[in-house]
Amino acid sequence: MSKIKFNILGAVLALFSSIALFRLVLFMFGPQNYVRNVETSFGITTGHPIWRTFQSRVLSPYLIKILSFAMPQSMPEINPFSVVSVPASKYYESAHISYHIATVAIAAFLCWRMGKKYGGNNQGATLGLTIFVLSFALLLSPPWLYSWDFTDIIVFLVFIDLVLSNASLVWFAVLFGVAIWNRDSANFIALWLILDPLIRFSYVRRYKLPSISLDWWRVGVGLTCIGIGVILPELLKRTLLIEELGPRLYPNWSFFAMTSYNTVFFMNLKLLKRSLTVFDYQFRFLLPAFWVLIVTLGLRLALRDTQRYLALYLVQLAMLAALLIFSWFNETRVYFILIPFVVIYVVLLLRPTSVETKGPPKVVE
Repeated sequence: MSKIKFNILGAVLALFSSIALFRLVLFMFGPQNYVRNVETSFGITTGHPIWRTFQSRVLSPYLIKILSFAMPQSMPEINPFSVVSVPASKYYESAHISYHIATVAIAAFLCWRMGKKYGGNNQGATLGLTIFVLSFALLLSPPWLYSWDFTDIIVFLVFIDLVLSNASLVWFAVLFGVAIWNRDSANFIALWLILDPLIRFSYVRRYKLPSISLDWWRVGVGLTCIGIGVILPELLKRTLLIEELGPRLYPNWSFFAMTSYNTVFFMNLKLLKRSLTVFDYQFRFLLPAFWVLIVTLGLRLALRDTQRYLALYLVQLAMLAALLIFSWFNETRVYFILIPFVVIYVVLLLRPTSVETKGPPKVVE
């Protein structure tokens, strides 16, 4: 198959997959809950987020707002399902749906493309797309699903592609510069910039390979990015926030209000115990099974090529730890950020041996 036909086929399959997943979301969530997610995104553009911590996640909501200007102007202005004091127009809702379908389709296509690129054949492309669709469907958890969740998947698919293709430092800095406006998860890109040169430097010393100098530029840029990643979100919250609606709309959930970061680790331990000991038809035990799967796959890949993959694996472990500490167990959509890791782990571990690196360990400059 020619490259052009391959890309066209991948784009068509990605679009159909995205539409199918959108229909699944709509059937699972229902129109009212989906509109609430639209309102949550719109609230960030007006300074009225549900929770204060959302206010710094401006990239996706503002892109949707820009897209809403292109929506047909014959639509009703106010959505009947609106639950907030600053309701989104029908234009914004239509733009949100378009953004939802488009970003998921882009993510699906990237999985298709990376499956072929790193899997070594067309079967790898099919595998990458399939793993993405299955993981997305598995991690859906009504009633919440936010616009920045879709963008996060794209960000970390691009990040992993940059890592595996040994891209220059500039590309990582640019990706971080874009991603930090979407969500503070961009700090994990900065973490990799610090860990990767340290691991490579330690690796060559341990195995007495040809000496390389520590890449202080990467370490320095990584530390700088983390500093920006801590300061910028807080500045956005203080500058843009007008009112946090959560305490008024959900008074029983006030625990999640007012502060930038809330720890829910001990509550998650209780929910984890319940998922493993009490059966329900939501199959909540699948989440810890997902944790075990991604940790095991990542470990196998890191052991296969420590120099190349260990830093990536440590970043994935840091993500998982952060989610356990700061995110509610039952809100499984937060684990969308790990889908790119699952996809690439499976593709790399199952790729033909003919595309594996042969010979003794090599130093990657």
